Amino acid sequence: MKKNRLKKALVITVCVIAVLILGGSIAIGGLISNKILNQNEGKDTSGNSVKQLEVWGYDLDAFNDTYSGTEIEAKAADGNTVPATFFDNGSDRCVILVHGAGGDRVCTYPLAEEYLKRGYDVIAIDQRGCGKNPDPKVTFGINESLDVEAMVAYARENLNESEVIVHGQSMGAQTVAIYASKAEPGKIEAADAVICDSPVPGMELMLRLAFGESVEAAYSPMTNYLIGTSKTFMKVANGIDWADGDTIALASNIRIPVMIIISDKDEVCLPELVSQIYDNIVCEKRAIAHVDSAHIEGIIDDPDGYMKNVEDFLGSIGQ
Repeated sequence: MKKNRLKKALVITVCVIAVLILGGSIAIGGLISNKILNQNEGKDTSGNSVKQLEVWGYDLDAFNDTYSGTEIEAKAADGNTVPATFFDNGSDRCVILVHGAGGDRVCTYPLAEEYLKRGYDVIAIDQRGCGKNPDPKVTFGINESLDVEAMVAYARENLNESEVIVHGQSMGAQTVAIYASKAEPGKIEAADAVICDSPVPGMELMLRLAFGESVEAAYSPMTNYLIGTSKTFMKVANGIDWADGDTIALASNIRIPVMIIISDKDEVCLPELVSQIYDNIVCEKRAIAHVDSAHIEGIIDDPDGYMKNVEDFLGSIGQ
């Protein structure tokens, strides 16, 4: 009798512990997922761009005095509104610029200026969770890629652009790579070429590095637990599969001309990881360029050298 009671108590104890572990894991997964998706909540992303340009020593006032933009909007496939500024340069060639994490479209204006100097029309968009984009959730390019798709189609249909290039920086470059992995050549929503400057190599990989703070710690038992709980919760509760944000793996699906720019002094998107994105691209029309700069600062340090790489690539594919 005592043995049966002991056995019953043990089973109950194990079940209680299992329930507590499961409940705790769900709670932790939900908390982390919410923090990831709403990482810009309460942040002034527009102000962050202005501050970043000040750090770089870029004269934003001079740009605004020289170039006048018009507000435009496109509608993504999931219904999201994509806000952007259109700089009409009287051309039928257009470049769509996609900014990185924590800022907004203004952070791409040093890049916009160089394209405008070279005769291109320019569209600078706000990514989700940033600027005036109404969707507050950041999904590391997964949903944001729909916005790029919509703006490419808008540029062709509404602005009569015959050539459309998409150029992204950092998380914006990840968005562009994910977009390109789904683009079908010849379709109205497919760009003629894409350029990815220091792209985030993958959603899970970047979060592992953020949780672990080092390559070694990125795969520690605790990091694996945090990644596992948040990944599962986000897929079940939010319908977001982290595999859809794996830039390195998705690169093999890109079928439109693509250029990868690596910042050799990058401590955010490590050069060896960005190189893996390029290595996985099977599209014949691909190019790689190295700049001797920190993360996405090639356009700041040496704009002429940076743009020569871009122009050489575009020229090689007839753009």
